Amino acid sequence: MQDAPVYGWSPEPAPRPRIHFSPHELLHLVGAVLLLTLAFAFVLNGDPERSGDLLARLDVPWQLYLASLLAVGSGFVLHELAHKALAQHYGHWAEFRAQFTGLVISVAVALGLGFLFAAPGAVHIWGRVTPKENGLISLMGPLTNVAIALVAWPFTRTPNTESLGFLIADTVALVNAILAVFNLLPFGPLDGKKILRWNKLVYALALVGSIALAVFVILG
Repeated sequence: MQDAPVYGWSPEPAPRPRIHFSPHELLHLVGAVLLLTLAFAFVLNGDPERSGDLLARLDVPWQLYLASLLAVGSGFVLHELAHKALAQHYGHWAEFRAQFTGLVISVAVALGLGFLFAAPGAVHIWGRVTPKENGLISLMGPLTNVAIALVAWPFTRTPNTESLGFLIADTVALVNAILAVFNLLPFGPLDGKKILRWNKLVYALALVGSIALAVFVILG
């Protein structure tokens, strides 16, 4: 998910068309990853028979922490970096900023109620961004999730569903497939609204394809 760009002069000079990170941005990325990993681990560790047992949800196996970290690293970080990379390729200033208040709330809700309410932050973009560039920048995030889900899914085709490899592949594929659909919803600051505004056909193809993939991964 990315923030709406500013149509006008950049508040500071745009960097060269390459991926560039500031120390402040890296700090926000690391903080967001750690808090989101906790939230995902608490949700995935939920037991329907002990839904109100906070101690049980806190007792997360290290394998689940690892799977959650890789799911967050692929589904969230690479999604945001895809926005950033294309924006900087076009010569715009683009950096990720976490919403730490929303992240702390996400962890609390995941621990207390067992479901994910994620408000991790977004890539902020400044510069003369055209509607087409904005649409393509927005599209890159969900497409990245789709690509990762497609890569991870074949590794779930194993009879040993108790293995660490299956747990990681299944978590990564599922999280990325769901995030692709969620970010394509045409509401608020989500990517879908910007893509729809730019090109309705591209939006329809992306949405239908991501829904089909999510259904395939879930049923599979």
